Amino acid sequence: MEHKLYYKQYCKILSKIIKEAKKLYYKEVITKSKNKMETTWNIIHKETNNLANEKNVNSLRINKHVVYNQISVQKNSTIIF
Repeated sequence: MEHKLYYKQYCKILSKIIKEAKKLYYKEVITKSKNKMETTWNIIHKETNNLANEKNVNSLRINKHVVYNQISVQKNSTIIF
């Protein structure tokens, strides 16, 4: 039981240290950056695992019909949106 308590305390301390180290690192990266806004957004995407994934639409369902032709998909998506 004593080891479990020690482990939990150690994890808590380690998490705080990692969080503070990241904060200092990213602060320095942003400070040295020429484009601070872009750098900030890159950090946000990296930390939230929200990396840009391009997704191409290969088909579109229109009134119970599936369209696979790329030009038709483009035309119909413009009409819908």
